[in-house]
Amino acid sequence: MMRIERRSLLGAAAASLAPLRGHAADFPGQDIKFIIPYGAGGGFDLYVRQIAPAMAAALPNKVQILPENIDVGGGVKGISQLYKSKSDGATIGVLNIPGMFVLQRGGGALFDLAKFSYIGSMGRDYYGIGVAQNSPIKSMADLRTLSEQRPIKFPTTGREGTAFSATVIAMKLLGLRGSFITGYKGSNDYIVAAIRGDGDAVITTLPLMRQMRDGGLMRILATFEDKSSVPGAEDSTSLGQPGLSEIILERVVAAPPKLPAPIQATLSRALGEAIADPAVKAWADKTGTLLVARSPDDTAKLIADQAKFYETWKIQLDAA
Repeated sequence: MMRIERRSLLGAAAASLAPLRGHAADFPGQDIKFIIPYGAGGGFDLYVRQIAPAMAAALPNKVQILPENIDVGGGVKGISQLYKSKSDGATIGVLNIPGMFVLQRGGGALFDLAKFSYIGSMGRDYYGIGVAQNSPIKSMADLRTLSEQRPIKFPTTGREGTAFSATVIAMKLLGLRGSFITGYKGSNDYIVAAIRGDGDAVITTLPLMRQMRDGGLMRILATFEDKSSVPGAEDSTSLGQPGLSEIILERVVAAPPKLPAPIQATLSRALGEAIADPAVKAWADKTGTLLVARSPDDTAKLIADQAKFYETWKIQLDAA
C-alpha cells in the first residue's frame, strides 16, 4: 500500500490552489460586462445601474462594471449569452427569478439554472395590482365586478416574465378572469401601457408602482404583502389569500458555470458591499426597495426553494 505523508498532502493541496490564488490576485484585470436581459428603464435596469458603480468601487482592482441591455427574446438571448460566456469573471448578469424557470421549462432556453455560478442577490420585490389614476376602477371590488363582466386585460412582457407568472397565480388565488396583452420589452413599457389604457390593470413590483403613483399616474389597489405598505391599499391578509405573499421577484446575480471560487467570492463580496453602500441604501429607502445581500450558497438555496414553489403552479402556468 502506498503511503502518503501529511506534508505531501498539504503540498499537493497548496499546488492545486495556486492557480486559483493567481486568479484572485489578478482579478479583475478588465472591465466587467453586466448583462441586463431586458430593456432600459425597467426594474432590472434600474437596479443594475444603481448598484454597478458601487460594486465596481468595492473590487480590489480599479475597473468599471458596464451594464448592457439585451432586450431580444424576452430574456432568453441575454441569459443564454451569459451562460456561454467565458468563466473568467468578465461577464455577469441579472436573472429574473422566477421568470427564468418559465423560460427553462419551455424547452427553448440555452441554459441550465442549476449550473450557473451564483454571486448573490440584489434584492426582493413584492407585487401589487394597480390601475391608471384616471381609471374607473377604484377598488378590488370594482376589479372583481369587471371580471364578472369580461376578462380583465393585463399588459405584460410575455410568458418568460416574472410578472406573467405573478399575474397567472394571483388571478387563480383571487378568482379573477383575465387575458394578456404581450410583447412589451420590459416592466416600464407594460406599466406605461396600462396607464395609457392599453389594458385594464397591471400586476408588477411595488417599487415601480410607487414611482408611478408618486408621479400621479397610477392607483395601487392592493399589495401582495402580509401587511400593506401602501396606505389605502388592500393586502394578502385582507384579501384572505396569504399565498399572495409568496409571489415575489428575486433579482439574482450570476456568472457563467464553473467560475473559479476565488473570483466568485470576490464578486460576491463586492456585491454585498455595494448593497451596504450609503448611497445605494438611500436610493432603496427612497424607492421602497428591499435590498437583500446573500452568499452564493444562500442564493443557490433560494433558487431551489423558488423552483419548488413555482412547480406547484406548473399546470396553471403552462396552461396560461
